[in-house]
This record gives sequence, C-alpha cells and structure tokens, in this order.
Amino acid sequence: MEKHLIEEWFELYEKDVTSYLIYYTGSIDVEDLVQETFLRAMKKMTVYKKNGHPKTWLVSIARNMVIDQYRKSNVWNKIRHLFIKEQDILINMEQNIMINQDNSVLYHTINQLPAHYKEIIILKGIMEMSSKEVGLVIRSNENNVNVLYHRSLKKLKELLEKEGFEHGRI
Repeated sequence: MEKHLIEEWFELYEKDVTSYLIYYTGSIDVEDLVQETFLRAMKKMTVYKKNGHPKTWLVSIARNMVIDQYRKSNVWNKIRHLFIKEQDILINMEQNIMINQDNSVLYHTINQLPAHYKEIIILKGIMEMSSKEVGLVIRSNENNVNVLYHRSLKKLKELLEKEGFEHGRI
C-alpha cells in the first residue's frame, strides 16, 4: 500500500519537488535529490500525518535533506542561484535576451536576500504555495509567513530598485 501511495505521489508531486530543489539549490542537476526525497518519504510513511498535505510533507523532506547536506559539506554560502525558465517559442530573440537578463538580475537579487526571505520568496512567490503550506514547511504560523513574505517582497523591491529596475518591469 505504501509503495503504491508513494508512486501516486511521485506522479502528482515530482515536478513540484524538482522545481523546489532547483530553486533552493541553484542547480538543475537534482534528480538524485528528488529520488532521495521520495525514498525518505517511503521510509517515513509511518510518521506522515494523514491530515497533512502530501506535497507540503514532501517539500519539507526535500528542504531538510538539502539543509542537512549543506550543513555537512559546509558550502551553504557557496550556493549560486540561476534562473531557469522555459521561454515561449514564439518570443523573438531580442525579447528573449531581455527576459533572460531580467531573470538573471532577479535571481541574483533574490540570492542577496537573507536566507529566510529567500526561502519565503521561493515557496510562496515562485512555487505559489499557500501561507498555510509554507508555514508547515518552515514550521511557522500563517501570520508570520504573511509578514515575512511582505517584508521579503519589500526588501526585494528595494534591491531591484538599486539595480535600476522600475516597478512592473519584472
């Protein structure tokens, strides 16, 4: 039964876990981490709370796994985030170059944020998780998540303005 459930979750949430790990680690080579996330979930099925959402639980496992790995290897400060986004094929080359430059600046700027702001931006802003889901991942309440998200967006806006971006350009 547990194996069947993990297989079902893999079909439903593999892309979410992969996206989270790409944004969180700054690397597109996350297949091993995704696999390890689902293996750990399978091993820990007995502690899964049935009233919780599987996606939130899986992202929490992925987050904790990455934190543990970076803590062990002591390279947390060496992480560089690159923005990887599929572009519409119909966008002409000039627009594509401008978008890539904007995305590069955006992710460089997100990388300058304190870790807790960066994480909130990734989970709530990029992955579009609810405040409740983010709260479960970072072990905080919804109010605190909303306050942190507001503060992180304000700080991101300040940093982007320093880079010469006007409101609405990104």
